[in-house]
Amino acid sequence: MLESVLWASLLILAYIYAGYPVLAMAFGKVFGRPVDQGGWTPSITLIITAYNEEAHIAEKLRNVLELDYPPDQLDVIVASDGSTDATDRIVREYTAPNVRLLRVEGRVGKTGSQNAAAAAATGEILVFTDATTILESNALRAIARNFHDPEVGAVAGRLTYVAKQDDATGKGGTSYWGYETALRLAESRLGSLIGVSGCLYGVRRSAYRPIAPELISDFVIAMVVREQGMRTVLEPNATCYEDTLDRPDQELSMRVRVTLRSLSALAAQRRFLNPMRFGAFAWQLWSHKLLRYLSPLFCTAALLATIGLALQGRYLWMLALQVAAIIAGGLGFVQLRTLGHSRVLAKPYYFLLTNLASAISIVRFLRGEKVITWTPVR
Repeated sequence: MLESVLWASLLILAYIYAGYPVLAMAFGKVFGRPVDQGGWTPSITLIITAYNEEAHIAEKLRNVLELDYPPDQLDVIVASDGSTDATDRIVREYTAPNVRLLRVEGRVGKTGSQNAAAAAATGEILVFTDATTILESNALRAIARNFHDPEVGAVAGRLTYVAKQDDATGKGGTSYWGYETALRLAESRLGSLIGVSGCLYGVRRSAYRPIAPELISDFVIAMVVREQGMRTVLEPNATCYEDTLDRPDQELSMRVRVTLRSLSALAAQRRFLNPMRFGAFAWQLWSHKLLRYLSPLFCTAALLATIGLALQGRYLWMLALQVAAIIAGGLGFVQLRTLGHSRVLAKPYYFLLTNLASAISIVRFLRGEKVITWTPVR
């Protein structure tokens, strides 16, 4: 019995982190659906959701207004979620005629603020971006050309994380996102992404639907689009940059917030997990999201089964490997310069961190907790 639990758990984990990506890449190459791109420059409303971003909002607006896109086809809305610092004043004092402030009272959260901004937008395409994200000059043109294809309802930009410090958190974050980007490229070719990065993505205004404030919009938007018979694709040339967090507690807090909101979204939109209705999209949701969020359960089952077998004098070598991996991951949390620069520690550390975040999120989800508002940590 213990041996069956051990190998079943290990096989599921192998599928989650290696088997599914390999299958997605293979199916994407064989059954891939190209996007009919064109040199289209539709009107765009670019929406920046902000809460107390006085340190970043001016630089963000400069970056946006320097993008290579026709100025008469671009307007910018800063949706301020009840900011209490100088964010609103900085935006109001900005001289560009196509920049406007939309103050949202009551601290409704990022998703609620995006809903309000989308209702006030006039562009054919809504582009959402964060106040701390820097866009490459061609990002909007790269996103817009995909909407020439009528099957495309949403387009994700390509996020590149920049490590502020040479430590395990920065290295782990960049390594994780490189893996995640390769998987998303495969899913995009296969048919549709199941989520986008909230740092940069575009949606047809005609396809946008208000999303419940407690749900994570950059995950749910792919479901909204899929239900209308359209797809969400990744545009690798629409590059944006975001600094990694440089403290384990900040990274853990962010991962818990994202995972908890994603679990709430999966519960609320569980109909998309039905493969009889949503085919490959449902398979992707199960494999990329739900099973990955449940991986702490499989890790724990494998560890407990190995301990039980070791007490019988069996699988001592596997227990030693598991303990060594846990110790290596735990050392990444130690803020010592001699340890923090180790590339060997970065991957086990980040694997441990993301699974710890998932475990905390599962407990909080089962308690019925929800996260609506956010506070900047960069």
